[in-house]
Amino acid sequence: MNKVTYEKAYCIKMEGTHIRKLSLVIFAVIILSGCSGSGFRIDNNSSENQAKAEEVLKNDKRLTSAVTTFHENNLLTAVTLKTFSRFKKVKIEKELKEKLENGYPELDVTVSADSKIWMEMNKLIDLKDNKDKGKKIEKLKSLIKEET
Repeated sequence: MNKVTYEKAYCIKMEGTHIRKLSLVIFAVIILSGCSGSGFRIDNNSSENQAKAEEVLKNDKRLTSAVTTFHENNLLTAVTLKTFSRFKKVKIEKELKEKLENGYPELDVTVSADSKIWMEMNKLIDLKDNKDKGKKIEKLKSLIKEET
């Protein structure tokens, strides 16, 4: 087999593989970027102004995401922390609680950095039915106060 025939056969065989590889990489990046849990969500079912809470949470560089719910006289916040900030989880919870209590002195403020609470808070915000929200918030508050 001469050199020209070999090159033609190789080119025909490899035709389209670069495009397939590139499309596979782009697909993987899109899928993985959708899995990130970052973001700040606030659900406000009260007459309170949520701007103070939003400012406190977004300005804290130790947080990757936060979920906050205003319901009646409760302010419930669940946060996820950056990797090395997790060692100071209790201290960060306490600082955030103090800042939120200063902004909302009339509300009962609860803050948690537990990932399970964060997931449950996301489910609570996605819940369409508001009639059982108060009970679920009280249940979450009791779980946060529990020591494990």
